[in-house]
Amino acid sequence: MTPTIVSIISVLVNLGLSIAKLVFGFLIGSVALIADGAHSGLDILSSFVTYLGLKTAKKPVDEKHPYGYYRAESLAGFLVALLLAITGILILKEAIQRFFGAELVKFSIPAILVVIVSIGVTELMARLKFRYGRKFQSLALVADAEHSRADALSSIGVLIGLVLIRYFNLADAIVAVGIGGYILFETVKIGKEITESLLDVSNKEVEERIKKICSAHKIEISSLRTRKIGNFNFAEIKIKLPPRLKVEEVQKITDTLEERLLSNIPELRQIVISIEAYEMARSVLLPKLGKRIGELKGFEKIGPKKLGERIIVPIDEDGKPASRFGASQYLIIDKKEEEILQKVIMKNPYFEKDSPKGARFAKAVRADKVLTPQIGPNAKQNLENFGIEVEIIPSPKKIEEILKGFKEGNGKKN
Repeated sequence: MTPTIVSIISVLVNLGLSIAKLVFGFLIGSVALIADGAHSGLDILSSFVTYLGLKTAKKPVDEKHPYGYYRAESLAGFLVALLLAITGILILKEAIQRFFGAELVKFSIPAILVVIVSIGVTELMARLKFRYGRKFQSLALVADAEHSRADALSSIGVLIGLVLIRYFNLADAIVAVGIGGYILFETVKIGKEITESLLDVSNKEVEERIKKICSAHKIEISSLRTRKIGNFNFAEIKIKLPPRLKVEEVQKITDTLEERLLSNIPELRQIVISIEAYEMARSVLLPKLGKRIGELKGFEKIGPKKLGERIIVPIDEDGKPASRFGASQYLIIDKKEEEILQKVIMKNPYFEKDSPKGARFAKAVRADKVLTPQIGPNAKQNLENFGIEVEIIPSPKKIEEILKGFKEGNGKKN
């Protein structure tokens, strides 16, 4: 079960509970039960907001949003916390008004049964949301779980009030005050965590796991920074390596370290690795220097002989431009000025389903430029660090349209 499915179930459950509580609340004149019904009604809205936030956060990165839409989940959580605060304030308002204008509340067995069922169902939903919210580290779902837990506890208070009104009519209002105060307390607690996420707070737990992995590989860390966006984490790490290492050895170490970190820390979405000894990094390496080192120091070379400026385009199995940069095959174009000297379709020997390794292919075929509809920020930085230009093209776009500006030469065509 995913957080999105949990949020959809929550909307349906809260709809039924809200209607039942409001109907019996108005029938017996209980402000606590009406307030509890309104709280369940706001739960519907908060669950829907959570659903929208989770759905938006899943959208892939694009040119306008190179770091993705992960913050949408935190924004959804912030809106849920805001709704929680509004609920608490409204309940307190109604309770205070009842103190100054007490109305007789009727004792009702059916209303008590509705509240008992509501407590059981709401607590079950709260535990479900907490379980999957913590499993997937979803702040929005955890905030919604807090909302459901507050609803369950407020329903317990309502139940107590409905029993006590036979002996003390203001018990209903007193219980409502306690419910409103508790909800505001929970709002402050969850709001603090969400605010920290929106302000890119560091994740010390992820930092410790990064340090352990680097230590296991005998890699010394010079500096380490992390930031949390939604339920994902981003890291920047600078490592120290012996200055006499060859560039291809440095490349292998950083590739291996990146793979180990991303595979062993699922919540780590992207990592930028810098090398202190060489004054180069995946994110800050001077482009021309990187490319020159790559050509002179023996980076693996594959593909046809280079005849001019080399451009590569990721293509799918049907020979059309792929929607993302990482692909199983690429169209290689060599041109001089506006004349095409060579066109070759080549399989990516490094391709794996979960790790396309498009950047490695681009460097191995000695590309000068990449044309792609979409590329992740890490891969883009990696290419630009080695002097490979990245151009985002409209999607979908036909191969013929890409080649339109080039003049065909007498070169090779596969």
